[in-house]
Amino acid sequence: MGSPEGNEGYGRADYFLVGKDFPSYIECQEKVDEAYRDQKRWTKMSVLNTAGSYKLSSDRTIHEYARDIWRIELAVLPNLHLVEIKNQLPNVG
Repeated sequence: MGSPEGNEGYGRADYFLVGKDFPSYIECQEKVDEAYRDQKRWTKMSVLNTAGSYKLSSDRTIHEYARDIWRIELAVLPNLHLVEIKNQLPNVG
């Protein structure tokens, strides 16, 4: 088996080629660490990420449980757009 540090290692000792992407992973992780240290920024990013995500398959499952098992009605919530949610959060970088 070759060394994951050299060309010989890619595809052999480093079968899944994780070593080839490792420097960019470290660079990205440093940005994540920096963002996490600013808790207001991290919270805003987390809320916006969640608010901007699409429906998950678990949404359908929960809806079916509520209807078929728990026999509870769907609660109607105000339709807030992502811009409205963003405006309600603290103004941080």
